[in-house]
Amino acid sequence: MLPRRRCPFCRRWFHPHPRLKQRQKTCGRADCCRKQKKRSNQQWRTDHPDYFRDTYAHQKEIYGTRADYKRRYREQHPDYVRRNAAFVRKWRLRLRSTPVSPTSPDLHVTIESERASLRIAQVSHTSRDIFVTLFPA
Repeated sequence: MLPRRRCPFCRRWFHPHPRLKQRQKTCGRADCCRKQKKRSNQQWRTDHPDYFRDTYAHQKEIYGTRADYKRRYREQHPDYVRRNAAFVRKWRLRLRSTPVSPTSPDLHVTIESERASLRIAQVSHTSRDIFVTLFPA
């Protein structure tokens, strides 16, 4: 059995796993593992400061922006544009035709006068229609 070690974060003693041997740094508790991972990532970034530098600029130079990519894709795939337009039309139609719950915050009342102050007294509904009883406020 390997000798006990002390966790550098919680300071508890632990026995390293036999397969990990001396590579195990923490006791294995989630909080300690998280702290070890954070420390390890910081150390790696310190050792490799230029690794992520200029990656975005390089990719942008090669591939362009997302808007450019989508514009080119739509130009090259007219069947996609037609399918997507049909899907959007169908989705919007379904969205408009769904019944509104009487308790929904999306309940709108259209009144043809310029100014009106009304109070909703009662709301009842069937499967397709909503009936609202209004009283002038």
